[in-house]
Amino acid sequence: MRVNRKVTLIGGALSFRVAGTGPPVLLVHGGAEDLGMLSPQAEAFAARGRRAIWYDRRGTGGSTREEWPDGGVAGHADDAARLLADLDAAPATVVGFSSGGVIALALAARHPDVVAEAIAWEPAALGMLPGAAELHAQIMEPIDAHLAAHPDDWAGAYAVMLDVLSEGRADHDAPAVRRMVVNAEAVLRDDARLITTHGFAPGELPADRVTIAVGRGTDPLHAAIADRLAAVLGRPPLVVEEADDHEVYLSRPNVLADALAARWPAAPVA
Repeated sequence: MRVNRKVTLIGGALSFRVAGTGPPVLLVHGGAEDLGMLSPQAEAFAARGRRAIWYDRRGTGGSTREEWPDGGVAGHADDAARLLADLDAAPATVVGFSSGGVIALALAARHPDVVAEAIAWEPAALGMLPGAAELHAQIMEPIDAHLAAHPDDWAGAYAVMLDVLSEGRADHDAPAVRRMVVNAEAVLRDDARLITTHGFAPGELPADRVTIAVGRGTDPLHAAIADRLAAVLGRPPLVVEEADDHEVYLSRPNVLADALAARWPAAPVA
């Protein structure tokens, strides 16, 4: 059974859903995504004996825009900790996807008491790379130029961002892309400027409860980030052989559900 609710925060509320029963698993969506897009992945975990919890991050979908995006990564981590506490779901396994993986890592660093394990799927932690500031500036330059010429045209700026990241190969008419345009302002003001530039210092992450996960066919940028995080943690990333796409959690939710559930203790039988 799926439950739709909101949890009250200082300055607003988070919109979230719960499905299934068993040990709790909190899912944190990536940039330009929302809880609706993450529902198939959450329900795949629920079908494997987990209490899946997923939500709209602050600034996205049905959640509050108060004090956003000023809180940055720390604010999102604090929101997730409050959600788990209010649902009596701590400690939980936390699975963050792409930029949501950065938030999952920050949650483990800031609130280790609410995290049983943080699994960051191909985390978009650009700030971990050497020369990150220069790379980020190169990515943002055409986006900022578009917004300077077309203030508040978030959809147009998002199209520019997709072209930059894909080197002009983005399919702007793809159903997933058209759905993500709704969240263009959130990804540009928050993920692109704040979340993806975040880095983690040696010793900041609790290595005993953090896992970096990547697909066998991960792209060079995410592979480089994963390698840097692995060096900080002192152990290699978990490689999911069947995952051949960064957004496999949107297109083939059973891939990660099978791979991650196989690592967890069996859920208790009701």
